[in-house]
Amino acid sequence: MKQSMHIGIEYKGNQGNAIIDAGERASRPEHLKRPHPGEVFKRRCMSKSPLKQTEIAQCLEISTKHLSRFVNGHSNLTIEFARKLEAVSGISAQAWMHYQVAYDLYRTANNKPSLKSIY
Repeated sequence: MKQSMHIGIEYKGNQGNAIIDAGERASRPEHLKRPHPGEVFKRRCMSKSPLKQTEIAQCLEISTKHLSRFVNGHSNLTIEFARKLEAVSGISAQAWMHYQVAYDLYRTANNKPSLKSIY
């Protein structure tokens, strides 16, 4: 028998009562689009920088082609590249990797395998 050590919080709202399980993190439903990390970089960083794309690529020590493929969602983020983004943007590598994982999970949401539980 599976036991839970979660702490529940009861919420009384206009629509009735609900138990919020503190052990489960509230997150966006999987069917809502998650942006590619390149799209996030383009919107949050490149659009606010006075530098041109070629200059940003030089700062990142990558080719302009690689940067273009990344911001257009055609190449995935690696840990090494996340570290470079952290260095130039001030946004942690962990946050950049989170964007990539969230995007990958969204993209593959309809491909969940139906396997037997081990519990």
